[in-house]
Amino acid sequence: MAATVTGKSATLYIGATAAGGSDPTKGVNTWAISDFSLTFDRGSVEQELIGQPGNFFDQGALSIEGSLTQCRFAASGNADALLNVVDGTGDQAYFRVSGAVGSTGGLTFYFKSCQVTSYEVSIGDADTITEASIDFQVLNPYDATYSAGSIKA
Repeated sequence: MAATVTGKSATLYIGATAAGGSDPTKGVNTWAISDFSLTFDRGSVEQELIGQPGNFFDQGALSIEGSLTQCRFAASGNADALLNVVDGTGDQAYFRVSGAVGSTGGLTFYFKSCQVTSYEVSIGDADTITEASIDFQVLNPYDATYSAGSIKA
């Protein structure tokens, strides 16, 4: 049975994947996230066949991309996405995105090898909240696995 999932039944954690682990406490409250999306895309390949009524089709490459909008993005110790773009080495070489939607039986995800591909800051006046729009891509989608409501790569 399908269910409607709201922001109240979702969790999201973002952070750097340092060699010694990452900080699992940097959730939606730390970042003030106002929008989040994940896109899964599977291409297809086609081969013409001789003496057959049609062509042969098979699965192509998998791509996993995401985007988010956050209002807290450059505070001391909480600039993981920005550091991933500017430095991108050492502790900031990869960006981790994990979370869940829905309650028991929902979908959980854990992507430990992400790269920020776009980072845009919109600055307004004193009555406007400054936001950062961030796009990222999972670098190893070929390692993605799905098991009982959980996607990992």
